[in-house]
Amino acid sequence: STATVGRVLHNRGYVSQDARSRVEQAIQETGFTINLVAQSLRRQRSYTIGHILTSLLPNPFFAGVEVGVEEVAIARGYNVVLWNAVQSAERERQGVEAFIQRQVEAIIFTTPRSAANIELAISAGIEVVQVERPTRIDSHMVLIDNYSGARAAVEHLLQLGHQRIGYLGKVLPGSPEVVDNQRFRGYMDALEAAGIQADEQRILLELDPYSIQDGNKGLRQLLANDPDVTAVLVFSDIMASGVLQAAYELRLRIPDDLSVIGFDNTYAAYLSPALSTVAIPMVDVGKAAAQVAIDAIENRQRQLQFYGKRLATELIIRGSTAVLQPRQAAHSQNT
Repeated sequence: STATVGRVLHNRGYVSQDARSRVEQAIQETGFTINLVAQSLRRQRSYTIGHILTSLLPNPFFAGVEVGVEEVAIARGYNVVLWNAVQSAERERQGVEAFIQRQVEAIIFTTPRSAANIELAISAGIEVVQVERPTRIDSHMVLIDNYSGARAAVEHLLQLGHQRIGYLGKVLPGSPEVVDNQRFRGYMDALEAAGIQADEQRILLELDPYSIQDGNKGLRQLLANDPDVTAVLVFSDIMASGVLQAAYELRLRIPDDLSVIGFDNTYAAYLSPALSTVAIPMVDVGKAAAQVAIDAIENRQRQLQFYGKRLATELIIRGSTAVLQPRQAAHSQNT
């Protein structure tokens, strides 16, 4: 019967093993596939999720999130349509409008550029999931515990004997929950807990956090401010790449002369030396975003509150950090 065939195709409901085997054989012999377009028209659903990425380059974080989104969506019978916003709020708005026309059932923003675009999607009746950098608009969210990751990185450096620890990154006005502010707050709180007074000469907060050039420039400025810095926490692996370049050009040995920790675990394993870093579970972030989006779609009628998830980070120790050398320690004490 068509009901039996439907139960086999959708893997729902009871079907005897004999009937299942005969249906599967018929499917194989005929090359039958489900007509998703016809199915969507009949059910008045698109089974499609739109995914707007801030940018595909240069940060591999976004591609990693997309991998996770696709894995979960496909497993649960949904299609994913990708839109690259190239770091533009206007391009993001165009993506939202295109997705509205395609009648997507949810939009994942990794990461949103404009609160107005979030409102536009919500006003069209589309479920919205904001990833990592949410706007002021309430919606479903998937966030990352950046604070704990940054604090763990500084605590690791302290355990290695470092006290003159620099920070390269950025802070933004507004909520302390902004990613940039979380990471800096983790740095500051770790020093305070260790009884160490943060020194503004070792902190640079006006850098592009995803710029190799600013990483290079930042280390040079940091060392000009305080030549006795022995370790540095860098906002991102991309920026840390520039730090390692500057160290090479200045003939500093990593980690003998300077210990370096990045953030994200994107470029880290491919640098020389391999970079100690705080790993963000990029693929798991994407999986969580897709799960939240699909759960929101399928529970729309009885949904009482927004779904939210916060994922943990992990400190990964590689070759760019080491115990403070006696020569470094003596120099720091003398100054």
